[in-house]
Amino acid sequence: MVKGLEFLTLGVLVFTGGPTHASSPLVLNPPRVVVRYGDSVSANCSTSSTDHEGMGWEANFGGTGFEQDVNIVTWTVDNLTDWTIEPKCYTNLIDGEQPSKVLPVILYKNPDSVSISVLSHSGPIVEGTKYQLQCDIQNIAPLRNLVVKWYKGNEPLDNVAYSNVSKTPVDVSPTLMIIPNRDDDGAQYRCRAELDLGPEGPQPPLIMTSEPLDFTVFYPPTFSRPESETLDIRVGEEITLNCTATGRPTPLYSWQSSHVQEALFTPPSEVPGTYTCTASNQIGKISKTFTVNHKPKGDITTLWAILGSGLVLALLLVIAYVFVKHRAGPNSII
Repeated sequence: MVKGLEFLTLGVLVFTGGPTHASSPLVLNPPRVVVRYGDSVSANCSTSSTDHEGMGWEANFGGTGFEQDVNIVTWTVDNLTDWTIEPKCYTNLIDGEQPSKVLPVILYKNPDSVSISVLSHSGPIVEGTKYQLQCDIQNIAPLRNLVVKWYKGNEPLDNVAYSNVSKTPVDVSPTLMIIPNRDDDGAQYRCRAELDLGPEGPQPPLIMTSEPLDFTVFYPPTFSRPESETLDIRVGEEITLNCTATGRPTPLYSWQSSHVQEALFTPPSEVPGTYTCTASNQIGKISKTFTVNHKPKGDITTLWAILGSGLVLALLLVIAYVFVKHRAGPNSII
C-alpha cells in the first residue's frame, strides 16, 4: 500500500497524508533590518516548534551552518558591504520538510555630495528666459528610497521620486525648469536628497542639502512713472526732471536736448522745450519725454492789476461815504 493512501471497498481513493504546516514555524527578530554600508548587523531566528532536528542561517556572510537541538540562531556580520545579501533562516523538521524565511535587508549609503547648478549656462540670468537647474547627487543607495526636493528660499517647488529597484550606489541628476523674473533677484535655490528608509531606518529620515545657489537676475530698466510729463516754469525758478529707473545692472542715463544735458538746472529764457531721457543697461533701454512750458509773466501782473483795482474802488467808496456823512450832519441816519 502506498503511504498516505487507503483503498476503500467502495473504490474511493482517500488521502490520509502526514502533518501539515499552514504557516512557517520560524520567527525573525527584527523582521526587517536597515543597515548603513559598513556597519554591523544581527538578527535572531527562533521557533517554538518541537518537531524539528535543528536550524541555521544561510548567507554569503554571517551564515551559521546547521545547529542541532536549538530553538534560536543568530545571524551576525561585523562589517556589512554586500549590497545583494539575502540571509535565509531554515529548520529541518522531523517529517523531512525544511521551512525557511528570508530576512529583508536594506543596505543604504548617504550620498558623497549634493550640489546644484544651472545646466549648460554661463553668464547672467536674464528675466523671462528658461533655465534648467540640475541637482547632482553622487553615490547614493538605494535609489528607490530617495526623494529629491527643490526649494526657493523656504518655499518648496517640486519633489522627485524613483522606482528603480537597483540596490547598489548610483549617481542621479534630476532637473527643474524655471523662468525667473525680477522678483527672483537675490533668491536662493537649493535641492535636498532625502532617504526615507521606513520605521526601521534612521528617524528623522536622512537628509543632505546642497549649498544655496544665489540668483542675480538681470532685467531692463523700468520707470516708476513711465508716462510723459508736462511742467510749467518761471524764469529763475529751479526745476527737476525725474528720470529715475530701476534695472539690473544699474541703468545709465542720457538726455536729448538742444541745449541741456542734465536733469537739474536753473533754466534761462531758452529752457522751455522738450527733453527726452533714456535709461539703458545691457538688457534693454527705455525713454521718457518731458515737456517744459514757460509760464508768462502776465499771469502775475494781471493778478496784481485785479487786486489793485479792487483796492482803489474800495478806497473811493470809503471816501464818498465819509463825505456824504459829513454833509448830512451828525443827526443823519446815514
